[in-house]
Amino acid sequence: MKKKHADRLLSGYLLSGIVSFSVFIIFVVLLSFAVIFEKTDMTLYFIVLLAGFLWIGVTSISRHVFVMLKKYIGKEISVLEFLSTQFAALLFPFLYMKLRKEVRIYGEKEVKAGDTEDTG
Repeated sequence: MKKKHADRLLSGYLLSGIVSFSVFIIFVVLLSFAVIFEKTDMTLYFIVLLAGFLWIGVTSISRHVFVMLKKYIGKEISVLEFLSTQFAALLFPFLYMKLRKEVRIYGEKEVKAGDTEDTG
C-alpha cells in the first residue's frame, strides 16, 4: 500500500512538472511576442501576466509534491535541493530522474522489509 502512495506522489510530481514546463514555454513565447511587436494592446499584457501567475502557481504545486514525496520516503531535503525546485522549468528532468531512483530504492526496501516480516 505504501509503495502505491509513493508512486502516486511521483506521478503527481511528473504531471505538475510537465505542466510547469509547458506553461513556462507558453509564458516565454507570449513574452517574446510582446517584445517583438513593440505595440501591443492591454489584452496581450493581461494574458502574459496570467501565464506568469499560472507558471508560478504550478511551480509551487510541483515543489509541494516534491517535498511531500521526499518526506514520505524518509529523505532529508537540503536547502540547495529545495531552492532548485523553483527552477522546475529548467531542472525538472534531472530532479525527476533522481527522485524516481530514490522512490525505486524506497520500494525495494519496503518489499524486503515486507518479506522479512512475513517469514519472521
